[in-house]
Amino acid sequence: MPAPQVLFFGGNGHSTARLAAARAASGSRFDLVDARYPGFEGRDRAPSFEAFLDAISAQIGPGLLYGTGIGGLILLCLRARGEHARSPILLQAPVLWGLERRLMPKMMRLGLAQLALRRAFASPWFQRRFARKQFTRALTPDEHAAFFDGYSRCAALPDFFAWMTPALLRRLEVDLAGRPGCLDRISVWWGERDRVVTPAELAITEQALGVKWPLRTFPTWGHYPMIDDPGAWADALAEIVEPCF
Repeated sequence: MPAPQVLFFGGNGHSTARLAAARAASGSRFDLVDARYPGFEGRDRAPSFEAFLDAISAQIGPGLLYGTGIGGLILLCLRARGEHARSPILLQAPVLWGLERRLMPKMMRLGLAQLALRRAFASPWFQRRFARKQFTRALTPDEHAAFFDGYSRCAALPDFFAWMTPALLRRLEVDLAGRPGCLDRISVWWGERDRVVTPAELAITEQALGVKWPLRTFPTWGHYPMIDDPGAWADALAEIVEPCF
């Protein structure tokens, strides 16, 4: 019998190489597969957000859908279209309805700000500072390079900021409310040392959607547990993958 699949929906700038250690740590317990976003890792950009979602939806088969960062919002967009309602979803520190309260997305809709962000992520000084702040351990040179290479090869960076706006959230509220049960089979994980997204994001989202999702917190986790401690992350994920299938 083949191992169950976990389809990983990463955040902005995600790359397959970021999950190399986690993929090895998962062993034969589950098959960790990246959702291949258009405009990432040198792939062509999608002409529209609907085309982007079409490309992602076509990749989804039986398995657990794991969304972190903006990947969580992508999964809710698919559910709002009436797709994959039977697939369990695990959201880890997702960026959801707090999006409209965050300063960075507002700034990043400006071309100059996007250029400045690209230059920042290409700067060795900024990379070192970011890594010290956002990871709970020092990265190896290979891990460091893989992480920031994802940003340098992400042509879709401006697309996400153009598509994922308060107007999108308003449409989602209507579409999700019109599909009873589409917000079922969703649970949430959060690292207590996460300095990128706080659980306030979850409270804002649950209030907007009128839901209450099961939440599990991890005292030692930051925003990137699959990189910080791939073994522990894979162990925690294996605990819930098997009961799902």
